[in-house]
Amino acid sequence: MTVASRYLKRWCLAGGAGAHSTWIAAGFLIECMQEVDQAHQFLADIRGNAYARHGTAAA
Repeated sequence: MTVASRYLKRWCLAGGAGAHSTWIAAGFLIECMQEVDQAHQFLADIRGNAYARHGTAAA
């Protein structure tokens, strides 16, 4: 994620007239991607906890 955001920001800064708008859009996109990653990790944790409880209850 960090490498992708670094290259995206570098690309935006290399732009011309629309660089500022592109920079803002890139920042928003990066924040959205980070939120999705956090939600994915949260759901994976919940699934892991549910499977662990289910496995111990069945044993």
